[in-house]
Amino acid sequence: MIGRSAEEVDHAPPRGRYAPVPSPEAGGASTALRWVAPAAALALASAVVLGRALRRRRP
Repeated sequence: MIGRSAEEVDHAPPRGRYAPVPSPEAGGASTALRWVAPAAALALASAVVLGRALRRRRP
């Protein structure tokens, strides 16, 4: 067989017309995670910067 090896065929996810169609519910959860994770990282970074600024103000 020309193309992908047997191991690739066994472990690779299906592509093309054989690929599974994502359900509408799964898309909503991944969409929420796309903005929740960066927002949490921004909140944490802001808290660290604010904490350092407050420490410097106190002698």
